[in-house]
Formats: sequence, structure tokens, C-alpha cells
Amino acid sequence: ESKARELGASTKFSATEVAEGFKYMALAGWDVQQSIDAIPGVLDLAAASGEDLAIVSDILTDAISAFGDKASDAERYADVLAAAATNANTDVAGLGEAFKYVAPVAGALNYEVEDVAVALGLMANQGIKGSSAGTALRNVLTNLTSPTKEMATEMEKYGISIKDSLDQLLKELRGTFANLSEDQKAQLAATLAGKEGMSGLLAIVNASDEEFNALTDAIHNSEGAAAKMAEVMGDTTKGRIDAMNSAIEGLAIQIFKALQPALDWVVKKITAVAEF
Repeated sequence: ESKARELGASTKFSATEVAEGFKYMALAGWDVQQSIDAIPGVLDLAAASGEDLAIVSDILTDAISAFGDKASDAERYADVLAAAATNANTDVAGLGEAFKYVAPVAGALNYEVEDVAVALGLMANQGIKGSSAGTALRNVLTNLTSPTKEMATEMEKYGISIKDSLDQLLKELRGTFANLSEDQKAQLAATLAGKEGMSGLLAIVNASDEEFNALTDAIHNSEGAAAKMAEVMGDTTKGRIDAMNSAIEGLAIQIFKALQPALDWVVKKITAVAEF
């Protein structure tokens, strides 16, 4: 309560909104200290993206849990999502929706959130977003993890290994597909990813080297991205109005706290008279 009130008075978010963010952290099993340590990243990403703070908290806690990381990684995740949303044709809500489908599989394979964000960003640039992107990438990874005999033959033929890091896997796939005709690309994508995943795989392998390298560099060097974006978003008339409203709510809470004993006394007296 104390931290929610403090942040409500000093940021654009109200104490009520901060408390909602804490609620989702509690639902994820985080204790008080973990939640307090993680809240700066949540606030920065929510301010940077313009998304509801509770939704952003839910997205970050779900993703961090799915990848098997810690509450202390919240700022890192916030920076990755902010960079991906800035440098690809998607937003934080869309990335959060995609993570719901692919993050548990990627986490089980010990892949990094940065590389998953790169793959989702490349798909988004081709119009494959949200649950569609998450499902497509999940299908690619699950198929490569448990390949059919035909898939295994193709993987061995082209030297594709699911045991590599996701960054290395994406580079292997891009190198393989670069030497194929369009018909061969479609056939191999269908074999490796299935009907539901082939469009996502083709979006990844057909992206130019410039696009792939730029997005990879932006996401892997994203430290501080959410805070910088939040600062820019806050330095506007709307941002200042939001901060003012938050401060007003904080003042209202303080006034209520001061008056609460007297109000309780009045309520009890009126109730007693009404019952009489």
C-alpha cells in the first residue's frame, strides 16, 4: 500500500493503477519485495506503450514465468518489448498475446526472450501478429523438437539443429532458405513448420539481412529503452495531465486517511440512530 501510494504521487499512474499492477504480480506468485523490485520496469513499459498498467503487468509476469526467469528481470523484459514494439510493426499488447502461445515452449528449450522477440518482430513486419504469430512460431519449434521422419531427414540434410540457441537456429534457417527457389522454400517450410507455421517461418527467412540485423541489434542492445520511451511519452501535455491527475488522487487518499476515524465515528452514530 505504501509503495502504491508513493508511486501514485510521483508518476503518471494513480495509486489504484499501481495496486492493480501489484495484484497481477501477486497472482504470479511474487512476494512483496519481488513486486517492488519489478514495478519500475512495469511502469516504464506501460508509460512507453500507452497500454493499461494492469495489462502490462500481466504480460510481463506471464512472460517472465514462462521463460523461467526472475522478477528481477522485469526491466530487461520491459526493454525488450519496448524495443521490439518500436522497431517492428507490432505493439506491446500484440507481443504479449504472441508470448502466451510460444513462451512456454521457448522457455522449455532455454531460449532467450530477445531471440523470440526478434522472430515475432519479423513476422509482424509481414502482417503475422498476436496469437497468429505465437501459434506459428510455436509450431515451428514443436515440429523441430519432435520431427517426423521426413522432417528429420530435411533437418539433417541442411544441418538444422533445435539444440542451438534460437538466434543460431534462425540464422541456420535463413542460410538454408537463401539458396532455394521459391517453390523449394514453400515445400521445405511446409515440411518443417506444417500448414499453421509455414507462413511465419517464411516471414522469418524471407526478411532481408538488413532488416534481420537491424531488429536483432535493436533488441539485443535495448537496455534502458523502456525508460527512454516513457520519458518521451511523459514530456507531453497528456503526460503532464496524467501526472497531475495521479498526484490529485494521491492527495485525496491522504485526506481520506486523515478523516477516516471521524468518518467511521459518524457512520456508526448514524447507523445506531437508524437502527433505533
